[in-house]
Amino acid sequence: MPGAGKTTMGLNLSSHLGLQFIDLDACIEKDTNQSVEEIFLEKGESHFRKLEKKSIEKITLTHPSFVMATGGGTPAFFNNFELMQREGTTIFIDTPLEEIAQRLKKDSSIRPLMKEQTLSELYEKRKKWYNQANHTIQKYNELLVLFSKSE
Repeated sequence: MPGAGKTTMGLNLSSHLGLQFIDLDACIEKDTNQSVEEIFLEKGESHFRKLEKKSIEKITLTHPSFVMATGGGTPAFFNNFELMQREGTTIFIDTPLEEIAQRLKKDSSIRPLMKEQTLSELYEKRKKWYNQANHTIQKYNELLVLFSKSE
């Protein structure tokens, strides 16, 4: 979900594991020289989702190990979820919606889909993918348990 802590936890986990951190939205913005919001406004969600798909495929082919933060909708399109499951470990950060709402109030970034629906509506549309993740966590220390260096 937007504001769940994907980037923050991903950065911390990548540092802990000594792996590269990849923010999927940032990759798309760099490749297109446009913000996610601009892509949504100018070319629509469908075009953005195709860019996500291409980016995930490219990254998984060119990077042997990494930690990635995807957009909250990424698993719900094409076969992105299956690709992510096949290529690595998927984690759903199950942050309470009330906490996400508080975070988004403080966040100045534009989230195009939040203009069209509530957090609850967005969660209901996506939860079937989220609930299939390899792991569900709420706090960063749960990630550390999953990915301790002693493995």
